[in-house]
Amino acid sequence: MINRNFTLLLTGQLVSQVGDKFHMIALSLWVLNTTGSSAKMGAVLAASLIPSLILGLFSGAIIDRYNKKYIIVGADLIRGIIISGFAILFYFEAMNFYLVLIMQIALGLNAAFFDPAILSMIPRIVNTCQLNRANSIHQFVSSLSMIGGAFLGGIGVSVFGYFWVFVLNAVSFLISAGFESVIRIKEPNLQNLKNPARSLLRDIKKGYSYIFSKSDLIILLLMVMVIHFFVGSLEILMPIIAHTVSGDPARYLGFFQAAFGFGTLIMSLFLSTDIFKTDEKKTLFAGVFIMGGLYAISSFFNPSLDFAPLLFIIVIFLFGSAVICAAISFRTLIQRGVDPSFSGRVFAVAGSFGNASIPGAMVVYGLILEIEKVVFQDLLLVSGLVLMSLSVISFFIFKEDFHDCKKETQIRPVPQR
Repeated sequence: MINRNFTLLLTGQLVSQVGDKFHMIALSLWVLNTTGSSAKMGAVLAASLIPSLILGLFSGAIIDRYNKKYIIVGADLIRGIIISGFAILFYFEAMNFYLVLIMQIALGLNAAFFDPAILSMIPRIVNTCQLNRANSIHQFVSSLSMIGGAFLGGIGVSVFGYFWVFVLNAVSFLISAGFESVIRIKEPNLQNLKNPARSLLRDIKKGYSYIFSKSDLIILLLMVMVIHFFVGSLEILMPIIAHTVSGDPARYLGFFQAAFGFGTLIMSLFLSTDIFKTDEKKTLFAGVFIMGGLYAISSFFNPSLDFAPLLFIIVIFLFGSAVICAAISFRTLIQRGVDPSFSGRVFAVAGSFGNASIPGAMVVYGLILEIEKVVFQDLLLVSGLVLMSLSVISFFIFKEDFHDCKKETQIRPVPQR
């Protein structure tokens, strides 16, 4: 697990992410069962996304001002308290749809600080040459939590009921905060950002000036938007493909979702072994190119063939693997190349752009597929060609003037005591 600090961080993440998956499954089912409205269920899910999307455009300036360890511990404690209050209200049958919305908004605001702080904290506790492996392990834990949490969450709701699932999630955040609180981290000298006389607005403006002054960084932010956008497009395409290739669409949609999840899980596990030394630049743009190639190839599949569902399962599995290759390389390039005093702002902006791209893709693809003469095969082909072209152009524009870990003279992690 690389070192003690990183192990503590991962353990806390695993516990809280599994608990969070329990919570989302229980909450979705409860809203659907009590209101009978899928629209309200969607509103609850969106309520946690939209606040973090908006606040993420500005939260990075605060993340860069203060010790990231205090931010993630505080965020987990706050989330634990919020969900504990929710569980108490649920126990006394005082919960209603509007209180659920308020709770989700509060959790979303919290995430706008927690998620970027985690990504900008990893370079402070992991040696530069181990960043790619560290990001791969971190992604593996996230994928494992998503798959395992979804499976166990459904069982938990049916066996223990809603209340105990909410209690479990609250406890998971408190446990996570406990692990994170004993991490030893030495932040870089940020006295210039901690000066009380300096306004937060000025920090925000300086962060955007830093981002727009670096062409390579803009290309990387474009890549994260592209990755998230086409992951969002897959969420729209999978149900349509499942309905087209099979008389049992619900069953095959489940297979497709599982294939994507296992693709992310297995690839992140493979990269975490550090068997092969990867070139992050080549891996990033190759991953995006492969995503486009898989879309283009699958557009030629004949849905009427008996083995068509299997072909799409294989393609979606490979698509998930390519997404992870690109995503991990993106994180590593940012962590190595960005000035540590701006890392919180960069990751917060990247998170907002990425979070906006997913629902944006769902809307765009949904509207296009409403056009009578458009079939999903045409959309797959056009999307694939666009992705491949964009990856090739960006590869040659990207200068990669980021740090080489072999030339790194300073060891970032704090020595173990």
